[in-house]
Amino acid sequence: MPLIRDGNLALDQWVHRGDDEPLADGPTIVSLDRWKRDRAALLTRNAPLGLRLKSDQAPAQVAADLGHFSVVALEFPTFKDGRPFSYAKLLRDRYGYKGEVRAFGHILRDQYLFLDRLGVNSIEVKDEKQLREWKTALGEFSVFYQPGVDARRPAMALRRQVASALKPSRPDFDDLTRVADVPPPADAPPAPSPARIAVADAKVRAFSHKYGHLSAPKLIAAMIDVEFKGNIALVSSFGTEAAVLLHMVSEIDRNLPVLFLDTQKLFGETLRYRDQLVGQLGLSNVQTIRPDAERVKELDPNGMLFSRRANLCCQIRKVEPLERALHPYDAWITGRKRYQGRRRAVLPVIEAAGGRVKINPLAGWSKDLLDEYFLEHGLPHHPLEAEGFLSIGCMPCTDRVAPGEDMRAGRWRGQDKDECGIHETPAAQSLTSSGL
Repeated sequence: MPLIRDGNLALDQWVHRGDDEPLADGPTIVSLDRWKRDRAALLTRNAPLGLRLKSDQAPAQVAADLGHFSVVALEFPTFKDGRPFSYAKLLRDRYGYKGEVRAFGHILRDQYLFLDRLGVNSIEVKDEKQLREWKTALGEFSVFYQPGVDARRPAMALRRQVASALKPSRPDFDDLTRVADVPPPADAPPAPSPARIAVADAKVRAFSHKYGHLSAPKLIAAMIDVEFKGNIALVSSFGTEAAVLLHMVSEIDRNLPVLFLDTQKLFGETLRYRDQLVGQLGLSNVQTIRPDAERVKELDPNGMLFSRRANLCCQIRKVEPLERALHPYDAWITGRKRYQGRRRAVLPVIEAAGGRVKINPLAGWSKDLLDEYFLEHGLPHHPLEAEGFLSIGCMPCTDRVAPGEDMRAGRWRGQDKDECGIHETPAAQSLTSSGL
């Protein structure tokens, strides 16, 4: 079995042996059970010895004997079992183990960088193709929510840095949803009261402790069935990755309100994809939200506002209609992910925004996990994805993404703009959100 060792493909000189198999003449890795059974005999060997730990075998069981092993191999039996990550950190931090720590089993490419940060030297892989995937993964993540054994700072510290850095250079960062020289519409919902904002902040803090350990489907179920029964909606663009969250919701409550913003500038393919997913998933409460016709007539009479003032165009076609649609609800669910980059790189799972609780169940998901979910559940892809549109919004402001570009590089290309405004969270407020 080849190895990735310190970022390069290497031949493995070590051999795994079962509990009753004859030992190899050279470097051999044995199980913890065999070590306990044959300890005395194994210590008489002249060849290097390695130890294999299952996910239910903590390093504490062999802490006093770690000096006898040149390699400790940690088994990852399933993606859901994260205990070996903790074991790697314990080996380095608590027990001061200086030998080689290797990982084997069910490991996804987006986990490689975290393994590296925890002091894992090598990973057993299938072939050179997998090596190339691991090397690509090294450059895909720049923000980490888990503490490692290296010097790179976790996301909470970076979030404070981002908020501090953006405020002086982007004075509008605190509230990009408003365009200062255009009064809000007469029927705009009232601003949230201080009391409502405080309640939402308190719920975020409580939910981070109560639900922060849950998987995305279980978190969604808790919000829909327990915390906000009848008082929560999903906002979906029906874009390239939307099917994952929509499928999860369909498995919990097909009648959940799904708010879809039809800006009247969308691709026809998006509208047809919406209809396809609604039918396939059996969603029974998809509400199409459109901009106020009089507002559009007043501010965008020829439909070309996007070319002159993109922020104002987003304001009247997306932000204002969504504010009205969300007014009855105390919480909403979004499909944003950290891997999408830019300000989303420090996205919390649970946050407070505008006096509401905002749930981002897929915040920590990678592109690999999303692709696996599409495949596992037979979900159709947005028809424009195959043509190079990786993030899809309104037709005039969406471009194809070139190989190697950020997936959202095609949105508002050439402008100092990377969000439409519906997901802008004040910098100071984001510091109170859950970073789980």
